[in-house]
Amino acid sequence: MIHLSKILCPTDYSDTSDKAVRYAIEFARKVNAHVRFLHVQPPENIALKTAASYGLNLASQENEDVIPQNFAGVLMAEKKNGLCADIHILRGEASKVISDHAAAWGADLIIMGSHGRTGLMRLMVGSVAEAVFRSADVPVLLVKQSDSEKALNN
Repeated sequence: MIHLSKILCPTDYSDTSDKAVRYAIEFARKVNAHVRFLHVQPPENIALKTAASYGLNLASQENEDVIPQNFAGVLMAEKKNGLCADIHILRGEASKVISDHAAAWGADLIIMGSHGRTGLMRLMVGSVAEAVFRSADVPVLLVKQSDSEKALNN
């Protein structure tokens, strides 16, 4: 029998991601696992960093590592109700950071949202979920935007 003790749930705080977060919380409760939420910031922008070193402020990067208040509130409430959880914020290319962190932390499962883009839009922006699915060394459960509500109610 397989025992799941560590679940990684990447989040970008979007509606699709929020649905995967709720799914991960319920899943973690059912199997008594620790769930780690992971938010990945884009890699540092060298042009902005260089401009800042010259005293130029081309774009404000304040608050980019701040957890949104509604997400923090949900997390705190769930922890008060006994959920074993934490959140990490890392920087880099999302799919690589997610796969690497899952391996380094020893995750047994990754639960993440999938925007379900198709056609030209998928070709242009790619799919972080698909890249993680292909590169991760652990199972990946994808919560599709349209199907996630049905999955939680079963």
